[in-house]
Amino acid sequence: MPVSIYEVVWIFLVYAFLGWCLEVAFAAVYSRAFVNRGFLNGPVCPIYGCGVLLVVVVLTPLQHSFLLLFLGSFVLTSAIEFITGFLLEKLFHNKWWDYSERKFNICGYVCPLFSVLWGLGCTLVLKVLHPIIYKGIRLLPKLPGTIILSVLCIVFAVDLSITVASILKFNERLRLLDEIAGKIKVISDEIGENIYEGVSVAVEKGGVLKENIYGGVSAAMEKGGEFKENIDIKAAELKENVDTRAAEWKNIRQEKKLERAKLQQEYNRLLKENVSFGMKRLMRAFPRMKSVAYQDTLLKWKGYWLEKRKK
Repeated sequence: MPVSIYEVVWIFLVYAFLGWCLEVAFAAVYSRAFVNRGFLNGPVCPIYGCGVLLVVVVLTPLQHSFLLLFLGSFVLTSAIEFITGFLLEKLFHNKWWDYSERKFNICGYVCPLFSVLWGLGCTLVLKVLHPIIYKGIRLLPKLPGTIILSVLCIVFAVDLSITVASILKFNERLRLLDEIAGKIKVISDEIGENIYEGVSVAVEKGGVLKENIYGGVSAAMEKGGEFKENIDIKAAELKENVDTRAAEWKNIRQEKKLERAKLQQEYNRLLKENVSFGMKRLMRAFPRMKSVAYQDTLLKWKGYWLEKRKK
């Protein structure tokens, strides 16, 4: 059981690092490649540090009962995972992991399988690993230990700041891509409506012309020579009207097509523009990440960079 802030911080950082090692090993087995997992750029996963630290502080009195220790670890680590996932989603508008496809999950943040693994893992840590680690922390001379810890905390704070900045830029790029994609869709719809309107009017005018021809034929039977003159006048009027409208629609379509081409060019530029190391790492570290507001755009963006990375 830690008895000072010094020991608490050391325990947090040690298990955050070991948790990162575990995540990297799991990713290596699963994807057969090195993936820098975790929320931060550095070799730490804070959720592991928080989880184990809470288990150590709260459940040390129960360490002689395997069952109680397991149940306590199961509940505490599940609560931490749920709260962490919920807060990260609310703060950064992204769902960093998602267990929605697994049975009996809770809002996609936790699921029984991983909660059981958390429980078993923390139980073994508290019974086997933690005594060794805690002894090492106690044996470390206080002065060099404090200096090392201070440096690590500064690095941790800087890494956290850089990561938050990367996420904000990441979300801003998503917003811009989604905004441009929405404008492109609106303009495409307007072009389609313009074409539809032109066809509709042409059909309508054609019907009017047809009625005038029928009317002219009927009138010709009564007035003879006025038939040709009546048809010529109506046909000329309709042709002038249709030509004028057609020219207007053509100009509008050309303008809309130019606007759409410019937007598409800007969209492609943003999609392909080089992103920071932190932004690329986030996409690789959280392959199941979901965006609350821009999921379709996120899938396109991730798909482009993952495909590019393969090449």
